[in-house]
Amino acid sequence: MVMKKIVIVFIAVFFGVCSHAQIPLKGVVTVQNSRTNTGKTEFVSHAQIECAQKAQPKISDSEGKFTLEIQGKQNEQIAISVTPKGKYEKYVVVNERELKDLTLGRLTPVSVFICPEGELTQRQAEMVGINMRKLEESFEKDKKRMLKELEELKSNNDFLNSRYDLINDSLSLISKNIDNALEQIKEFAKKMVLENLDDKDENYVKAYHCFSRGELDSISYYLKDEELYRKHQKALKLQGEVRKEKELATILTESARQKEEISENSLQELLKEYLLLARTFDLKSDYEKTKNYYLKAIEVDTANVEILFEYANYVHKIKEYSNAEKYYQKCLELFKALEATTPKIALADIAATLNNLANLHHNVQEYQKASDEYKEALEIYKILAEDNRELFLPYVATTLNNLGVLHRSLKYFSKALSEFEEALAIRKELSKINPEPYLYDMAVVLNNLGTLYLSIKEYRKASGEFGKALEIYRKFITDNPKTTMPDMAMILYNLAILHKATGDYAESLNEFEEARQIFTNLAEENPIMYLSNALTTLNNLSNIYGQLKDYLAAIHYTNLANELLIKYQNEFDFTSKIAQNYSVLSWYYLHSKEFALSEQSARQSIELNSASLARTNLAHALLLQNRFSEAEKIYVELSKTIHSKNETFTKILLEDFVTLEDESVIPEERQKDVERIKTMLRQ
Repeated sequence: MVMKKIVIVFIAVFFGVCSHAQIPLKGVVTVQNSRTNTGKTEFVSHAQIECAQKAQPKISDSEGKFTLEIQGKQNEQIAISVTPKGKYEKYVVVNERELKDLTLGRLTPVSVFICPEGELTQRQAEMVGINMRKLEESFEKDKKRMLKELEELKSNNDFLNSRYDLINDSLSLISKNIDNALEQIKEFAKKMVLENLDDKDENYVKAYHCFSRGELDSISYYLKDEELYRKHQKALKLQGEVRKEKELATILTESARQKEEISENSLQELLKEYLLLARTFDLKSDYEKTKNYYLKAIEVDTANVEILFEYANYVHKIKEYSNAEKYYQKCLELFKALEATTPKIALADIAATLNNLANLHHNVQEYQKASDEYKEALEIYKILAEDNRELFLPYVATTLNNLGVLHRSLKYFSKALSEFEEALAIRKELSKINPEPYLYDMAVVLNNLGTLYLSIKEYRKASGEFGKALEIYRKFITDNPKTTMPDMAMILYNLAILHKATGDYAESLNEFEEARQIFTNLAEENPIMYLSNALTTLNNLSNIYGQLKDYLAAIHYTNLANELLIKYQNEFDFTSKIAQNYSVLSWYYLHSKEFALSEQSARQSIELNSASLARTNLAHALLLQNRFSEAEKIYVELSKTIHSKNETFTKILLEDFVTLEDESVIPEERQKDVERIKTMLRQ
């Protein structure tokens, strides 16, 4: 068994970001199987989508699309509900169960599909009826053939013939199969009717219709490529023949052995082609096709633990945590079953699976499970390292690093420090033997140590660890930029956060700027992974320049952020963020005495969000442009509007005037107007 690749946790520190934020969850509502049945997808408008106490309800548009802005944390498990309205009022949600276990920050949109009330039950009954009739017909043919042969044996008094007992056993098996078939087909049909064929490839649709017609022997023939389909069909047919011969014969014939070997070889070839397709589409970031081909590979060989492990890693990577956990658990069961025959190999695989399960449980904040799994994996790796230090010591270091990350997040800083230092000592030792791979791994631990020191405000130590990590990454940047760039950008970001905390703004701005350039370039290739990093870095740059009262620079970086938000607006729905940035721009323009531009930005913000805080900036901009009546109207309205904690905007407006006066923003000729507004607000 080849050693499994285990996931190394790399700490990303975003102290400037609130732990609870509005995270977009996109989706689309359609009528189940509409495109398959009619050739055109039927999008469902006016469906109401809700996430209890976490988001404002949304209504699907004419293309069935919706975006919920959910208040929560990345990777948090949430549930949404969908209620069809209007002409779809008597429809039901088909995949309701899936909607109860969604992960915030998921990379793919949520697909919601509905159908008329009662249709699922009707289709299920039809599927069960057809399949039972077909199955009973097949069983009846086999039964008649066997009974005929049995009568011949009886008539010849050939009761000692081995075929006599074998046929009796086979007849008994047929009776049991008929008794069990109904429940099995009911369960199968119950799952099949929930499928939305519009999301599936052509050959899967064929497989679905094969099941609907009771053609069970063809149900797995859902390969996309016709050549792959032909090979799979031939292999499964051969397996079926061998299976029947196994049931009817005590010893396999030479012909059956040949068929079995041919079918196995054919399936192994098919398996490799599916895996090649899966890995190719993974590189192209086509998530649905990647998953599809992995699942086809698993269908070919359901007990192939390496494929199961690879698929578990993949769905873990794309944040489908419940799916990943399911496959990791399958792997764990299979590896433990192998422990008796190949203990050392099985133990290594068990440890790798435990480590990845721990990473997963850490992601979803199931910390006790994560801790137990890390500790069990670490214990196994240390035992294995006693016999093979060179092979297993790196895994000891990786697991220690991951355990340190967990303890740091739980604020068990002394435990985390001990684990990081032990991991670093191992990596240093290994780097002396083989510098290139282990030196890079050292940088990961150094970053994590720096992050820990940053958390406990030991800034000098944090700076030292970050600096060492950055030095290592700069050595690798020329030879391996694709791998190194993201890690180097994260180190620069962490250093910038540190220098911001210590008031060393010149260093902080330089580091944020270098990190911004890298994250922006990375986002061009992979916006899902890096766009949020680029935006957060831009926001930090804007905020620091704002604090330093360099408003031209603050405006520059806020505009850069808005350009990115607008560029990816259709993909991610950044409406609220764009509105917020226009509000920030409006405030910066006020301080720059660009009152007309302040008004323009405020109006752009309000157009996107009528409740925007930019209304205060709009009133100020109008007042300072000598448009007293327009400004007064807004001030009066805001003085009666509740902002937060049952308070109106009055306090905010008066504080704004203090700030604007302190920075000499208010023109002398507008001083009297400002005093009139302040008097009105205080009344």
